[in-house]
Amino acid sequence: MRALFLNHNVVRTGTFHRSSCFARELVRAGHEVTLVTTSADLRGGGREWDLQGVRVIEAPDLLSGSARTGWDPWNTTWRVRRLASERFDLIQAFDSRPAVILPALALRKLNGAPLFLDWADWWGRGGIIQERPGWALRTFFGPVETWFEEAFRNHATANTTIVETLRQRCIALGIDPARVLTLPNGCVPPSASPPTRSAARQRLGLGAEPLLLHVGVTLPEDATVLFDVFRGVRRTVPTARLALVGRFRFAVPVDLRDAVTRTGFVDDDELERWLSAADVGLLVLRDTIANRGRWPGKLSEYLTGGTPIVMTRVGAAAESIAAAGAAVVTDPTADGLMEAVVAVLRDPDLRDVLSARARRLAGGELAWPRVAERLLAYYEGFGVRTRAQLQRQTAGAH
Repeated sequence: MRALFLNHNVVRTGTFHRSSCFARELVRAGHEVTLVTTSADLRGGGREWDLQGVRVIEAPDLLSGSARTGWDPWNTTWRVRRLASERFDLIQAFDSRPAVILPALALRKLNGAPLFLDWADWWGRGGIIQERPGWALRTFFGPVETWFEEAFRNHATANTTIVETLRQRCIALGIDPARVLTLPNGCVPPSASPPTRSAARQRLGLGAEPLLLHVGVTLPEDATVLFDVFRGVRRTVPTARLALVGRFRFAVPVDLRDAVTRTGFVDDDELERWLSAADVGLLVLRDTIANRGRWPGKLSEYLTGGTPIVMTRVGAAAESIAAAGAAVVTDPTADGLMEAVVAVLRDPDLRDVLSARARRLAGGELAWPRVAERLLAYYEGFGVRTRAQLQRQTAGAH
């Protein structure tokens, strides 16, 4: 099978991770996958490279910053022109910004291939758009965001969603429930020999102080709660420190700066060390529409790294992780989170239990190979001839 994956995010950010993880698993299963995403820097021509067997094409984009997320007409038309002469057996679109859905529809017409449309964030209709700064952006651009994420769902052969909340939204748009499958973000299976806490801290130049960890980006008001939680923890555990690993976009309050480390982007090896070094991995989600429609990528990182997790009881991710006993799940308040963090910091046995359960979940039902198997089976249900299907047919013929 030759599959085309289309993603609007800048390479190595956002849903690029979800799309590339699925793509790598399909390659391991014997398929060919081309993944088109947005370049971080190119404005004229594109760039092509290999990611563990996945053919990655970076499309140019004329916009900058938060606008460089799938809205540029040049990015959109460049993709169609670049791929018009190629043939694919399947098209998988991740979200439905213009640079994804318009090429997907055009290339489906050229290829006659089935189109599957993934929904990984609740953008419009009270979702992430309401978290953006600026009244004019929310008021005038919100309807545009909403239209693009809703208008094309019935044009797809079938849909996938990252959480049940978005599946129900698909169904409310009139889509047959049999044409909507929920697939959470998976996890990279844990390393057989991860660094110990002490070895990781030594490599990172850290002392023995209690360490809280936050990986990646967050929404503005969630960042405010995160700092309130850390401030409360420091009142009880004055030596505690907080590491912000990855592209954390917000300023650290003045009163906390001496106790906070910001790393910026780190490679996979350094991320593994931070995950092993931390006493607690924090996942702060307020109870909002945007957060109910998400499966945060940092959760998968914590599970893979065996980081003891403290998270809020918001959305399907919290329900799933709580059912597995792989996190301490608390009410979505700063006080509730602070009390839970302090309790985990004071209980090394609990941290060991949480770490072991997290790794077990990451290597089991949430491992990317397992999640990708469900996607391939879903494709087969709509007539896509995957390698596994062909092998079964061949075996049956003999």
